[in-house]
Amino acid sequence: MNQTNLQAVKNFDFLARSFARMQALGQPVDIQAVTGNMSAEQKIWFCERYKQYCRQATSALELELEH
Repeated sequence: MNQTNLQAVKNFDFLARSFARMQALGQPVDIQAVTGNMSAEQKIWFCERYKQYCRQATSALELELEH
């Protein structure tokens, strides 16, 4: 993978994690708007990462609320 693609993946990963945290905190996130200019391949990858981070963020918040 070339350096440009690697940086794009890192940026997308950061965005997916950030939007998932926002969602877990109850802020509305319009994933269709976020992924609107992405290619089909990028959109699939991003949405999978977003779902994974949503699960993690929700679990982390639940743990925080228990303590």
